[in-house]
Amino acid sequence: MKNLVLHVKYPYTAATIAIMWLGVAVIIGLQQSLNAELLIAVTAVSSLVVAAIGFAAPK
Repeated sequence: MKNLVLHVKYPYTAATIAIMWLGVAVIIGLQQSLNAELLIAVTAVSSLVVAAIGFAAPK
């Protein structure tokens, strides 16, 4: 049973990244003339930075 439970060790970091991507989806959906590729690229890099900081194991 323990193998079936999904365990997220750092839920606040995961929630932050999810909110970033949901916000990008809403912005792209609402805007007609928008450089979506640049917005997605910036969000991807930002997600990597947040993940590197937020998911780092404490020493």
